[in-house]
Amino acid sequence: MINNLSALSGIVSIILGIVYIIQTLALPRASIGSPMSPLYFPLGLGVSMVVLGIILVVQEALKGGLNGKARQKSDFRLNYTGKLIIFTCIISIIYAILYERAGFIISTIFFLEAILTAINGKDQWKINTIVAVCFSVGIYILFSKILGIILPITPIINI
Repeated sequence: MINNLSALSGIVSIILGIVYIIQTLALPRASIGSPMSPLYFPLGLGVSMVVLGIILVVQEALKGGLNGKARQKSDFRLNYTGKLIIFTCIISIIYAILYERAGFIISTIFFLEAILTAINGKDQWKINTIVAVCFSVGIYILFSKILGIILPITPIINI
């Protein structure tokens, strides 16, 4: 039984990296140029995740931390950073779900507002809202109008 959170994180990283590599290899090949070109970056990410996971597990094994002998088993409590990471993961999943349905602008405003509120607090809601709206609209204009990169249209305001 693994009692060490770092070793467990390494094992999860290895598993996710392998799944990521498998999913990357299922992506369609490029029809123009090198067929593997679109796969290089995602493959690099997957391989990096696996390698770093292996390094983390090996480091913990060398410390003797896999079975909990090197460290006392302690209560697992989430600190502020841990809660922020979990919150960011949940908000990112909601953002991905809303992205196509609500459009780029609305979903990005929601995402940024939630993250900025988590970091800056509820007292800074005016600044958080101004930043979220200006960033979302500014990036939308930059990508869709200036660079010609199509982003999901926001149905309510039709831009």
